[in-house]
Amino acid sequence: MIEKPKIGEPCNGCGICCMSQVCMNGSYVLRLVSRLGEAAKGPCPAIVRHPDGIIQCGIVLYPNKYIKKSDYPAKVLSKYFAHLIGSASGCDELYEYDTEIEEEKLHGMLERMKNNPDWIAKSQKALKIIHGL
Repeated sequence: MIEKPKIGEPCNGCGICCMSQVCMNGSYVLRLVSRLGEAAKGPCPAIVRHPDGIIQCGIVLYPNKYIKKSDYPAKVLSKYFAHLIGSASGCDELYEYDTEIEEEKLHGMLERMKNNPDWIAKSQKALKIIHGL
């Protein structure tokens, strides 16, 4: 198992987030929940495990397999689904051995994102592209 990065550090493919629960966007795309905003218990059925131990999101890798009824090309679906799951934002999964400092870093990271007009605009576009909202 690959060691989980600290909060805010780049994703290294450890997969702890995807193993603990299915993200809200994945839960909805995979039809595991009836409403966007709910999350199904993990591990995520769309996980892709590589021989080197790295875990990646199958919805990002193969969006047309999971995102049905879309007129957007796979490259666009992949880009915007990756944004919705925060793949370029840094690790945002608290784990049992994370400290209060890590929790504070996560809250700060989330505050910066929700107050960033560019991030908000891209998120709104992503919700429209992925979920039709």
